[in-house]
Amino acid sequence: MASRLLIVLFKHLQLFCLGLFFFSSQVSGKEVTIGMGNFEPYYIAEGETGIFTDIITAVFQKIPDHEPVFVFGRPNNRLWQDFNRRKVDAVSNLFDSVEIQGCRSDPVFRFRDVAITRAEENHSLEKIGDLRGLNIIAFQGAKEFFGPEFSAMIDDSTFAVASEPGVQAQALWDGRVDVSVGDLFIFLHSLEKVSGNGALASKFTVHDILPVAYSRMGFWDDHLCAEFNRALQKIKDNGEYEKIYDRYFHLLGVEVNSGN
Repeated sequence: MASRLLIVLFKHLQLFCLGLFFFSSQVSGKEVTIGMGNFEPYYIAEGETGIFTDIITAVFQKIPDHEPVFVFGRPNNRLWQDFNRRKVDAVSNLFDSVEIQGCRSDPVFRFRDVAITRAEENHSLEKIGDLRGLNIIAFQGAKEFFGPEFSAMIDDSTFAVASEPGVQAQALWDGRVDVSVGDLFIFLHSLEKVSGNGALASKFTVHDILPVAYSRMGFWDDHLCAEFNRALQKIKDNGEYEKIYDRYFHLLGVEVNSGN
């Protein structure tokens, strides 16, 4: 009798443990390690936030039973290496020019490359050609990145290459250049480190004259890649995608002059 009771109790314990296992699996979800970059405000390790981080988080909230685990602080070359060596399950900010295996998602991360001038100078820039004759500072590789029109135009300009984004903001604020060419969010974020009083976003004018560029996610799991694309479309359709960009943009608040 006692042995039969023990058998019944053991079976109940097995069922309880099995149920607990499935419940905990559903709550936590399958972890997906994602290689993340190291430039703010797209990646902010503290608090696991930033524009790209928030987009990935919003997408995974639409994917059942999967939980993103972010690995921050990787420069681009390290990101590709870690992914190719399967040290991570996925990689963010994957450009089309990078040769790697795995599944590439639909375009995810939108950059805002723009020309920025000091508002007091009242420059009117409607197209790339209007930069001709101005003193320009840009990021490394900008001449090739923006294509032949930009490259041909800067042949007649004073052109400087910055070692990092903060140099561009400081040079423009100091009046050593007329125009800074590069990503809008990175420039505005770097204003926090500019020395001197009054280096506020309102002191600059943004000229939206450069083409929009996108990067992607990379996955080893083809099924998860497809799920990510479907979930990405959902947050675009419901407006959540644009709200993420708007939230960071309005925190920095500048007027954007469209070149269209």
